[in-house]
Amino acid sequence: MMAWRSDFLVFCMLMFFLVSTSSVVLGKPAVLNVKDYGAVADGKTDNSRAFLEAWEAACEQQGTSVITVPRGGKYYVRQVAFTGPCKGSITFLIQADLYAPTDKSSHTLTYWIKFGYVDYLTIAGLANLYGGGPSAWPYKGCGQGQECLQVVPHSLRLEFVNHAWVHHIGSIDAKDKHISIFQCQDVTLSDIRTTAPHDSPNTDGVHIAVSERVKILDSTFNTGDDCVAIFSGSKDVNISRSICGPGHGFSIGSMGKFPDEDPITKINIRNCTISHTDNGFRIKTWAVSSYPTFASDITVQDVMMDNVRNPIIIDQHYCPRGGCDPTVESQVQIKNLQIKRIWGTSTTETAVNLQCSSQKPCQGVELEDILLLFRNPEGGELQPAVSSCAYVVGSSRGKQVPKPCI
Repeated sequence: MMAWRSDFLVFCMLMFFLVSTSSVVLGKPAVLNVKDYGAVADGKTDNSRAFLEAWEAACEQQGTSVITVPRGGKYYVRQVAFTGPCKGSITFLIQADLYAPTDKSSHTLTYWIKFGYVDYLTIAGLANLYGGGPSAWPYKGCGQGQECLQVVPHSLRLEFVNHAWVHHIGSIDAKDKHISIFQCQDVTLSDIRTTAPHDSPNTDGVHIAVSERVKILDSTFNTGDDCVAIFSGSKDVNISRSICGPGHGFSIGSMGKFPDEDPITKINIRNCTISHTDNGFRIKTWAVSSYPTFASDITVQDVMMDNVRNPIIIDQHYCPRGGCDPTVESQVQIKNLQIKRIWGTSTTETAVNLQCSSQKPCQGVELEDILLLFRNPEGGELQPAVSSCAYVVGSSRGKQVPKPCI
């Protein structure tokens, strides 16, 4: 926490320098306080209009502009979209917690806070986004006789945003995804914290699709679904120095469900810890009605697994609701996958489980220096785990526990 605050103080000093410089050069106000636009930090007043007016004013500024949400109190904000293009770069400095609506009408919206069609955007602050998830989760996957809703709001959504830095932001109890990135380029997330119960439905930490050059650094994901989910059209995604768990691990896919899906390429996951999750690193592709595409050039290395249910898994027969034809094979090609220096404990005996497609066998899979032991949840001493492979073409080298199947 001390390092987290120190980094943020450095950022604040830098922003002060930039604001001072831009004010002198341009002769225009560069700092816009949402309170000057009518925002009230009482936890009850809807501040979406005040926030939007501050954004519109900043968007007209040349040079660097800073929108501040000052410390003190709680800001209630209904759905709001901050849209460009803007004339200069904008920093949204959130220094007080924001609270989402919890009424039923808010559950079916596609986002809570959205930034779109903006270049050179920074979102920062020692604050949390409270998504109001507990009010919405009971309507997901409800049983017979219960009211069901399509609950989909993403707490923070970036779409068509280029050159963005989001840091020192917490997201708590999102109704659906915590952070989603769609059609973006050159986005860095650092010092992000997402928190939701382990059984909260569909609460991905970060959801990435059709985006390039995305970095996720020094972040912590405690949630009910994937810590980071990478979908079709994603290229050059780097995740490092981050902690995942509880949750469903780092996931690529699902893929192949729809026609004309773009491939997923150049994915790097390094120097991370995955703890008490359903999966560690997973690639999943549909078999039923599968369409051709590919995932390639993927590296996972220097990752510790702590009591992970499925540390390394490829599932090319993904069928979450059952009833799929077992004779139908995936048309998604997985190739050039490197998994290096993975160690820790698995709560399933099969720690390395690579189940590829007979129609499109996995190609160029390399396993190097794997040490995964089986820890039986019912107790007992640690034991060597086992591996299972089907339709995998590749090689293994270095220390291998479990015994490699390729």
